[in-house]
Amino acid sequence: MQLNQPAQALFASAAAGHTLLQATHEPQLNELLTQALAAGAPADRQLQINGQPHHAYVALAGTAGEHGAVLLMHDLTELERLGRARRDFVANISHELRTPITSIRLIADTMRHMPDLDSQRQHSLLGKIVSETEALGQLSGELLDLAQIESGRMLPKYELVAVHDLLAIVQQRLHAQASGKTLRIQIEASPALRVRTDPLLLERTLVNLLHNAVKFTPAGGSITLLARVEEPQLVLGVIDSGSGIAPLELLRIFERFYRGDPARSKGGTGLGLAIAKHAVELLGGKIWAESSGVPGAGAAFYIKLPFP
Repeated sequence: MQLNQPAQALFASAAAGHTLLQATHEPQLNELLTQALAAGAPADRQLQINGQPHHAYVALAGTAGEHGAVLLMHDLTELERLGRARRDFVANISHELRTPITSIRLIADTMRHMPDLDSQRQHSLLGKIVSETEALGQLSGELLDLAQIESGRMLPKYELVAVHDLLAIVQQRLHAQASGKTLRIQIEASPALRVRTDPLLLERTLVNLLHNAVKFTPAGGSITLLARVEEPQLVLGVIDSGSGIAPLELLRIFERFYRGDPARSKGGTGLGLAIAKHAVELLGGKIWAESSGVPGAGAAFYIKLPFP
């Protein structure tokens, strides 16, 4: 029996000189392949391959002869995952758009049917409209950013960047929000440190991470912006003393629209970390999060970039 390279990778077997069952090591798959071969018709089934769930579709290519037959197998697992992700994406977009639009409509109806509202009440309602339109603007802006990065239309513009100065800019961007919660943001980076990167793209990514840290760190807490060299890479970190991240959520926080339990009560689009991940990868780096999961133990987001 012979397997092409994708089949060998899936079954972790070269298959030469083996029977179907010996090559696949999977009785369920062997049964499915035998069924398709005997019936001469396609068959599909949910089964386990190498301990992982897969949806396999098998069809006979041509006609079986005395020297054997060719079976075509399609692993539909990834296609189904992408389909679920697309449906979730549409559902989440609809929800994120519907919420502010509904709020604006209700406020407008209130103001239309109650023309004698006092100026203080009118000012309050108009403020809510402004807030909801800002939320819509943030959502559309983040969707555009994500679309540009994923499509390859956003190309980095590299230059030599003073890392400490960049962290100071990021710190200043969130100064007002941090001061409102009496948070202390400190920088740990050498003033002499330089890296070749896209300063605007990296700044937006770090602002995104720091914004989350400010959001989830309770009043009086602390946040550290750090930079250190681990040849041949630069490590950047945003470390907070906030609510922390559960272990299972660490696996999903960079997915589009994913928001863990604490995040649901804090607002936001659920796109920020997905954008950060794509931006860092566009710069040739990687991003990850660490947290013990213990409430109050905080979380740390790290970025590794090529250095210098």
